[in-house]
Amino acid sequence: MNKSISQKEFSELSGMSLSHVSNLEHSRANLSKEVLETYISVLNCSEAEANELQKKASFSNGLRKSPDPKSPNTPLQVMLAEFGDRLSPNGREAIRKILERETGEEMNALLFSSNQCAKGQKTPRRRPKRPSLHPSRFVEIALAAESARQKLCGNVRRVDVGHVVEKLIHLDQRFDCEVCEYLPPAFEGAFAVIVGHAEGHTLFVEQERYHSALNGVYFARHVIAHELGHHFLHPDKLRSDKALWLPPQELAKNTAKSFTSDNQIEQVVDNIEEVEAECFATLFLVPWTEFLKGTETKYLASDCGEQLDEVKRISRFMKIETVLNEFRAAIWSKGIRKHIVFGNAA
Repeated sequence: MNKSISQKEFSELSGMSLSHVSNLEHSRANLSKEVLETYISVLNCSEAEANELQKKASFSNGLRKSPDPKSPNTPLQVMLAEFGDRLSPNGREAIRKILERETGEEMNALLFSSNQCAKGQKTPRRRPKRPSLHPSRFVEIALAAESARQKLCGNVRRVDVGHVVEKLIHLDQRFDCEVCEYLPPAFEGAFAVIVGHAEGHTLFVEQERYHSALNGVYFARHVIAHELGHHFLHPDKLRSDKALWLPPQELAKNTAKSFTSDNQIEQVVDNIEEVEAECFATLFLVPWTEFLKGTETKYLASDCGEQLDEVKRISRFMKIETVLNEFRAAIWSKGIRKHIVFGNAA
């Protein structure tokens, strides 16, 4: 319509039958890659128009592939599956309230029910145990995260990851970030990865997931903070004249189904570098001193925008006396005599 071309004219120009064109444009057939390329070519689309067509085609195809196409709920299910990861926590809460109001059902009970194993379903294998961090290394990472946080965003309660990335680019000539529509195949389906090269480090982030992080999706925020952890903690392992990166873990895989809530994702983290980057990510989003104030983990996670499971994981560390003594020694060595970590001794 925008190009003032009728279906009949388009049929003649494209070589496709009029009935096929009609089926495509009335949502009765999937748009294959070849058909999409034909539309882009015949309509002489700009790059922006071509991207928009590809995006809409992908969504439309997903709608037709969904189960029970006659169901009135199908479009809603597809929309949530496609765009759910881009909703902010406030957006998801608003949807939850609408569902409870209009159905009379308690969503928490339904979510619990949906997580139960079906009859006869095999119990999943236990995931490998994470490597352990020595208390002194844990404290070292916590203080590094605190220093980076102060430098990049000061004393704000909730980190703005977009602002952090922009400021780090400005302050550190050896750091850059590139937001891409899709990451190269070499990154094994990840949506965020940091790459070392002769000039420093470049953080590659998939566009949709980056916007998710900017919109407050906890998991996406955590993954970006995780990759920043590699920049601060592992520069030697990333230093290279050729592109070098630490292989993406499961936490960076681009699986839309994993983005349906803020605290359910349990990552497979099986080497010490990933454990350290995980630790940095949470302590960058939630300062270590906040764990000493006695705030419940669920409120701490909500206030700082971090996954509840990760906050609980760090909280357990912060209750170990050996770890607290390591913090006290580190703070004391800096000449600081009054600090929350010393408690009444201050």
